[in-house]
Amino acid sequence: MHACDVSAPFTPPSGTQAGNAGRRADSRLRLGAGLPCRLVLLSGTLPGRVEDISATGARIAVAAIVASGSEGVLEVNGVEAFGEIVWCRSGRVGFHFEEKLALEQLVRLRHFSDGFGEHERMRRERIAHEFVTGRRV
Repeated sequence: MHACDVSAPFTPPSGTQAGNAGRRADSRLRLGAGLPCRLVLLSGTLPGRVEDISATGARIAVAAIVASGSEGVLEVNGVEAFGEIVWCRSGRVGFHFEEKLALEQLVRLRHFSDGFGEHERMRRERIAHEFVTGRRV
């Protein structure tokens, strides 16, 4: 295990299989600004944002140093996946799932992601309105 270097520039890992350098076995969903998630590790629970996800793993932005090889559970919008941190750079980690996610789970996350930005904008607007009208301190 080694700690993640949060100061190094981010460069995505490349594929290592002969003939498939840079290619993934499963396509991934890019999730725009990312979906809020929790990464539950033996060392503690970290909040983060899933930036992209596939059936076999996810790229997660975290604001902590995380050791490669750490095992845990990724929790995002009702989906829980056990796995392992396989790389970490610049506040991002690669999390490889022990078992592939079902297509239904990926579709559900995609639908949630599609409406998440608008939902967050409306939530912030409501909080600001409550603050201005004195209902929230």
